[in-house]
Amino acid sequence: MKARSILATLALAAAFGTADAARVLEQPERPYELTLEQLTLPSSASGGITVKPCEDCTYSTHVLTASTQFLLNGQLVPFVEFSRIVEEVRGNSSASATAVAVLFVDVDTGRATRVSLRYRGL
Repeated sequence: MKARSILATLALAAAFGTADAARVLEQPERPYELTLEQLTLPSSASGGITVKPCEDCTYSTHVLTASTQFLLNGQLVPFVEFSRIVEEVRGNSSASATAVAVLFVDVDTGRATRVSLRYRGL
């Protein structure tokens, strides 16, 4: 009797537990994980950021907008500060060796939505 109850419960769970199975996940952004050598920042926040994600890849440029966010070790900062720290990290061999930049690009428009830098050693 107990085995039938368990079997009936499992059958009901299988029958009704698939309601969300057809949901399609969307990816609004495409991330590029980069070293600082693969990343070229513009001189101002209204320019384009250029990346070369791999040795055989071509360069691509993504426009920065007023809504593009810049993060240093998870902290939101203005473009000017972000650019200054990127140059300081590039000039410090130990910090540069551990630095990881991530560019997030809107899949539909190709515009840069976020640029993040994680580093140690300054």
